[in-house]
Amino acid sequence: MSSDNNVFVDNGDGTVTSKTHNLMWCKTDSMQDLKKWVNYQDAADYVRVMNENKYAGYDDWRLPKRDEMSTLFDKSFENTDQFGKTIHISDQFAPGGGFSMIAQQVPGRMRVFILNIRDGEFSQPDGLWTLTEAARAVRPL
Repeated sequence: MSSDNNVFVDNGDGTVTSKTHNLMWCKTDSMQDLKKWVNYQDAADYVRVMNENKYAGYDDWRLPKRDEMSTLFDKSFENTDQFGKTIHISDQFAPGGGFSMIAQQVPGRMRVFILNIRDGEFSQPDGLWTLTEAARAVRPL
């Protein structure tokens, strides 16, 4: 499904829209913006600051749900992470980000889903504060 340009559109304001999924994503992730890996609290703070600053004119940014994250991964997409390795997200997103993404907290659990965007695998590691991932904010269209 390499009709990437039909799915993801660079809005020219630091955001990328997926009309197919009715979502707007931040073009960069926390690895690019903060220059470090984040745990769950750091990820939540990253999104809170985006809202406080009305990033791209919006204040309803949040961490993605597991099923929303999976809409970004497609084996036919090629981009590069901060190590220059291939990650499978649209080239409409800025290169040089993290190779993993953190989702919202699982309701009632001290866990989150992590998506590895090199291989498309989900994991659910123990602990929220020991994570070392990247966060990418999303909002509904």
